[in-house]
Amino acid sequence: MSSRFVFDAERIGKWVTEKAGGQYHPGNTGIALERDGELVVGIMYDGYTEASISMHSRCDDPKATTREFYRIIFDYPFNQLKVKRATVIVSSANKRAQQIDERLGFVREAVLKDYFPDGDAIIYYMNKEQCRWIKGK
Repeated sequence: MSSRFVFDAERIGKWVTEKAGGQYHPGNTGIALERDGELVVGIMYDGYTEASISMHSRCDDPKATTREFYRIIFDYPFNQLKVKRATVIVSSANKRAQQIDERLGFVREAVLKDYFPDGDAIIYYMNKEQCRWIKGK
């Protein structure tokens, strides 16, 4: 099995939103890992304001994630774009995504009632100082 990083924003954006919801819009950026020609884990970025960016994820194979993948997906917003914060929005019904985001270092910031058909929206954020994936790089 061969894996490689992919930076095809349209392909990644459509693939991520197919499962995570939302829509890909031209101009959004994406980073993914591909194994044997198939995307297995990826991030789509949108909502860039110069101070912040939103991240949307899809992971079909949790074993595919690596420290290098996390370093790259957090390097992009914090070191390349130099945003102050990254934001993720998760349905209160999606316990797995909440656990993953919290393990990655995101912090709960707010709850928006009745945001999704299946529950509330939990807003998570992370700033560069909190990001253990790029410290010392």
